[in-house]
Amino acid sequence: MVVVHLTNGFGNNLFQYIAARLLASFHNKELIVVPPSEDYYGINELKSVGVDFSKKHKKGNFININEQNYKLAFSAEYSNFDFVLFGYFEDYTFFHEKIDLIKSWFPKIQKRKDNDLVIHFRAGDRLFYKNEFDYKPKVENYINAIKKFDFSDLHIVTDMLQWEHLTREKLANMKFHVNVPTSNRVDPQLSIDYFNSFVDGLAEYNPVIEKRTISEDFNFIRSFDNILFQHGTLGWWAACLSNASKVGVYGPWRPWKGKTNKNLSNIPLKGWFKWQ
Repeated sequence: MVVVHLTNGFGNNLFQYIAARLLASFHNKELIVVPPSEDYYGINELKSVGVDFSKKHKKGNFININEQNYKLAFSAEYSNFDFVLFGYFEDYTFFHEKIDLIKSWFPKIQKRKDNDLVIHFRAGDRLFYKNEFDYKPKVENYINAIKKFDFSDLHIVTDMLQWEHLTREKLANMKFHVNVPTSNRVDPQLSIDYFNSFVDGLAEYNPVIEKRTISEDFNFIRSFDNILFQHGTLGWWAACLSNASKVGVYGPWRPWKGKTNKNLSNIPLKGWFKWQ
């Protein structure tokens, strides 16, 4: 069997699940997906895109697998072993040659017949972090990237509860799936001003914003021919598993991570370009 232990976050879980399923498929083994808790909010969202939680963990002859030894596990010499995966597996080289196979594991999505553009705007708890705030692309960066597309209407998929001007009171009342400690936050006014700059700056496009579930957002993005996103893992997988002709990914990805930054913006898929 191949057992994968999920962490928090739908996009993170997609990396973990897909990495485990590829390994299980290679060795023709049973896949067991373990959520971080029995009441994990992501269970139903993941079930809706085909993740099976029904199989239970059993005793086995396990090898621990992480990002460092993942590729080594794809060897016939390990066929008599079981595997347990812990990690994030955010490395495009694990997946990019298997994209068509991975697509077959998810619900088929009918591609839109228009040339509309969708932006995945990951905000939420990301508005607060001190360590990354100075690296965040400004609305002008987004607008420059938007201008690289030929499109009709602009759609925004976001984890923000409202697409309207924030105030201190509104921000204080917003709850996201990660609670950032006060000591790790920038001054609230900086978060407010940053978000409001996007409400104002993108207003000229009269963007269409609707609230959906996380899995619905994932499938919605997949239906577009034009996709733009910064560094969200949900957006990355939605774009990879779409049939989009043009995808803009934020080139620096997460530059505040320095040498530990991931390579996800470098994936060599047709129609993808970097912006910054």
